[in-house]
Amino acid sequence: MPDSLAVCIEEVETRWVAQVTSLPGCFVSADTREQALALLPETIQEYFAWRRGMGDRAVLPDSPAELRVDEIVKEWISPLDPDYVVNAFFASDALPLREEEIPGYKTVLIGSYSGLLAAAGGLSPEVLQTPVEGEWDILGILMHCSRAAWWYLDRLDMAPRHAVEPRSWEERLALVQETLLAALPSLVGMNRIELRSDELWSPRKVVRRSIWHLRDHTSHIYQFRNRLGV
Repeated sequence: MPDSLAVCIEEVETRWVAQVTSLPGCFVSADTREQALALLPETIQEYFAWRRGMGDRAVLPDSPAELRVDEIVKEWISPLDPDYVVNAFFASDALPLREEEIPGYKTVLIGSYSGLLAAAGGLSPEVLQTPVEGEWDILGILMHCSRAAWWYLDRLDMAPRHAVEPRSWEERLALVQETLLAALPSLVGMNRIELRSDELWSPRKVVRRSIWHLRDHTSHIYQFRNRLGV
C-alpha cells in the first residue's frame, strides 16, 4: 500500500462522491465534499474487509495511508441535451487498464453484482413494487441498474449484440456482467477515449462507473428495505 492514496471527488445528483483512484469500488457519498472526504478513512477499512470477505488477498496497511485529493469535479448540463447530465472524466480515467489490475477488477465486479442480487433476494413481488414514500420502488431500482449497466457498455460499443434486449432486469444484468467480465482482458493497454453526448468515456471509466453504480444502488436498496421493515 503506498504512503498516500489519490482521491477524486465528484458531484453526482446533488451528492458528493469521494473515491479512491487505486481501489475500484471504494467510495463514499455525502451531502458535502468535506463530509465525503472525512468519511473516507472508515470507508477504506470497510472496503478492505469487504474484499477479504470475498477471499481477496487485499489487506489493510499497518498504518492508515494519507489521502491526497487530486481532482474535484462538478457535474454539468450538456448544451446539446438539457436533460443530459455530464459526469466527471478524471485524469486517471484516461490511463489504460494494466494486466495486474484485472484480477482485482474481476473480484470487485463479481462482488458488486452478487451484492446487488443479495440485497434484492427473498423479497416478494409485492414488496419489490411497494413505493417508498412516493419514491421509486425496489423493482424500479433493479430495472434502472440493469439498463444503466447496458448503457455504460454501449459508451464504447461493448454492449451485448442481441436482436432483442432482454426485458427482465435479471437477464439483462446477468448478460451485461458476463460480457464485461469476458471483455476485461481485451481492455488491457487500450488507449481509447470516446466523446458521447458531450461526455468522455474510456475503458477505465466504463468499469469504474459500472462498479460504482452497482454498489451505490445496492446501498439504496438496503435503505428502502429498512424503511419498509423487510
